Amino acid sequence: MAATISTVPQYSRMVDDQGVEMQPEHASHMGDSELTPLNYTRLAQQSLAQPQQSSAIKTGVTPAGDHSKWPVAILAGLVLTAVALVAAVVAANPGIFRTEFKTQFLLVGDWGRDGTQNQSAVAALMATVADAARPDFILSMGDNFYESGLLSVNDPQFMSSFTNVYDAPSLQVPWHAILGNHDYGECWTEEECAGASAQCTGLPDCYLSPLHQLDVFLWEQDWRWHCERNFMLSLGNGAVDLFFVDTNPGMIEYQTAAFANNTGGILQQSWQENLLELETQLARSTAQWKLVIGHHPVRRNNRPNNNMDLLPTLETILEKYGVQAYFCGHEHNLQYLHQQDSSVHYVVSGGGSLTDYSPIVHYDNGGSQFQYWGSGFVSCLVEGRSLRCDLYGITQRTPVYSIQVYA
Repeated sequence: MAATISTVPQYSRMVDDQGVEMQPEHASHMGDSELTPLNYTRLAQQSLAQPQQSSAIKTGVTPAGDHSKWPVAILAGLVLTAVALVAAVVAANPGIFRTEFKTQFLLVGDWGRDGTQNQSAVAALMATVADAARPDFILSMGDNFYESGLLSVNDPQFMSSFTNVYDAPSLQVPWHAILGNHDYGECWTEEECAGASAQCTGLPDCYLSPLHQLDVFLWEQDWRWHCERNFMLSLGNGAVDLFFVDTNPGMIEYQTAAFANNTGGILQQSWQENLLELETQLARSTAQWKLVIGHHPVRRNNRPNNNMDLLPTLETILEKYGVQAYFCGHEHNLQYLHQQDSSVHYVVSGGGSLTDYSPIVHYDNGGSQFQYWGSGFVSCLVEGRSLRCDLYGITQRTPVYSIQVYA
């Protein structure tokens, strides 16, 4: 059977109510196209683009405010001009439509002594600085409770060394804490450990362990408290990433100490796993600011040598992923170290209470910039591409030293 070829009529047949065929109004514009709703739209666009034979056009005058009769080309030109002007303004002022992320926080380490040994003095200065700075949170560098951490979740030292000491209104913000060696229940011999746990006699669930500080029950007692071994906080939709790493398993001398056997202690942790977790998080991060927090320093200027347990492993990771700052405590003073060819700025904030080293010494172990031999803390501000850290000592109300870093 031969194929049948149908032709499309020039226009659809239209009849009036008497059955008489009518000519479509726009048939002369159609050419060989069928009269469809789409074609009606095209015809409307064509008629808008053609000069209108009105008296106003003939005289060369368009009535004021009658923008519907402006040629499409003129309207398009005005739109393009407006877009170009906006683009020029944005290029000259790149931040005009964007608010840069800003966060303020304090760093304090090695503090929990029931308010004694300068702890209350440091807390008072922190409150004064926080009144003006309005920090979003506080970072605790570890060694939160002396001498052997908390003995249970009901240990009264949680109140006497934390809640009751940092009770100023300006310090009622989240506290993100990591563990120090004392928080692991530090005791170096069996005799020391027996003496430290003697006060647990007759008390249930009382023993030397870092697990007490990790218990959510403490948060229920004081909503500010947040302590974990290894974790990450992302701020400002990923503008700033904070990485917390438990450095205690990386200290070789702790492996043979008596407190390594405490419940949840050193021997139940893996430094290699901690490093792997940190590196994985850093590799995934796209943050402009990458800041790492640990208890032990990598570099220090108050001892003859840097921390060789951490230097070969942790520093390699910090530099590989462009970490701008490593915050820590452990050394009971304030320090700043930075080598010219390194991205990492080392800030030590371990002056939360007692400063027990003597005599005062300052070694240049590579990149040593500053040391304050006294009790104090650090206040940092991240704003856009800038990080500023002010080091405060209890001897004065103004910073004893300031650090400025740019991303």
